[in-house]
Formats: sequence, C-alpha cells, structure tokens
Amino acid sequence: MSKLYTDYSNQTALTVPSHFIDVKSGESVGVSAEIFKQIEYHAENQTLNHLLLSALTEYFHPVKKRQLNDDILIELSEIKQMLQGHQINSTYVSIPKKKVQLKSTDVDLKEVDDILDVFGG
Repeated sequence: MSKLYTDYSNQTALTVPSHFIDVKSGESVGVSAEIFKQIEYHAENQTLNHLLLSALTEYFHPVKKRQLNDDILIELSEIKQMLQGHQINSTYVSIPKKKVQLKSTDVDLKEVDDILDVFGG
C-alpha cells in the first residue's frame, strides 16, 4: 500500500510504496518503518526535498563520507604514533609500544578508544 507525503511550502510530493526496486541491484526491497518515520518527519517540517536530495547525494557519492572517516582515522593514527614516540610524558601514556606504519583502514576501534582515553575522551 502506498502513502503520499507532501511538503506544500516547497511544492514537493512523494508517494512511498511498501516495496521498491533498488536501481543498482534490481532487487525488490521493503521500506522500513524507520524510513517511513523519517519521511513523515521531514514532510511535517517542510524539509522533504532536503531529505531526498541528501539521500540521493549519499547514494550516488558514498565515497565522500568514507573519505572523511579515513581522514579522521589517519589523524588518530598519527596521534598514536606521536604517543608511541614518547613525544608526550610517558607517565600519562599507557599504550603498548609498537613500531608499525598503519594505513587508515588498519586502525581498529580499540586503538581509537585507547587514544581518546589518553586525551581524556
């Protein structure tokens, strides 16, 4: 069953069926309750067109978000290397010493947590 959502102030209308066809894979996908909730929220707040454009941008350009995450992980990796290089007083640092050059994808959440703990996060 389809439901019509409208944002009258921005002249946007969207009919949402219970299932849709993913244009990249060709598979039929059910629309989750979370998606319905977000569409309803944005329709009520006159931001439905912003939701649609944001979703389309993420769909067609998903790399941008991953690149931001990679930049953060690279910075955290550099901080970790500084800590291991004793550039900060070692009495405040409790991270085990390892001399390994990390790629941004090699940083796991435990290492991120350790780095944040050192800086009081």
